[in-house]
Amino acid sequence: MVNWEKAAQPAKAARAALSYEVIATAAIEVADGQGLDAVTMRKVAEHIGAGAMSLYRYVDSRDDLITLMVDRVSAEATAPPPTGDWRADLTAAAHRIRQVTLRHPWLARHALNAEDFGPGTLAMTESTLALLDGHGLDTGDMLDAWRTLLAFVQGHAFAEARRHEARQRRADESETGAPGPSFLDKAAESGEYPLSTRALREAPRPTDPRDAFDRRLGHVLDGLAHAFFERDRR
Repeated sequence: MVNWEKAAQPAKAARAALSYEVIATAAIEVADGQGLDAVTMRKVAEHIGAGAMSLYRYVDSRDDLITLMVDRVSAEATAPPPTGDWRADLTAAAHRIRQVTLRHPWLARHALNAEDFGPGTLAMTESTLALLDGHGLDTGDMLDAWRTLLAFVQGHAFAEARRHEARQRRADESETGAPGPSFLDKAAESGEYPLSTRALREAPRPTDPRDAFDRRLGHVLDGLAHAFFERDRR
């Protein structure tokens, strides 16, 4: 388990070369550049220029190291200050979470967590709940709305990252030879999946992933409005 009380304390000058912050930052840099599988105690220690055993004074295991990384990244997703317009505020918060998730693709395997509270996660949660406070929601509704938004944004961003990887993979394959027909092409010819084939081929495809995100985010916000913000009008 990560000792969050110690992790939240600023590093002392005499030991500033190694601290929770230094370790988390180094691990994130390794993951961003080489993928999450590259994050080991030895690799992170080498990145810092320290011995692997020295990291164990701060984290007990690789799992704890990843927990520390996720909490550190969560702080990047702290929401902007509230303006009083809950829909505009949640839109801004959603875009910030999306940007953070796309900036750190390894989060697809270890999502930002509104349950495991370290200082970064608490900062993210507190700032988002502040956007919902004062609009007639009780604390349970505020948490439900927040978790719903977080689940949508992360799921969408993860799908974006996977599609980007798939496009890169297809581009690499096309350089080595003409690609064969895809499974979708073969499935369409079989006639076994008529609705899926028609939907995937006929539905408009936005050229900008942000446009698709904004459209779907609008659906989520409409749902939150109906579930929480407009109940007194019904």
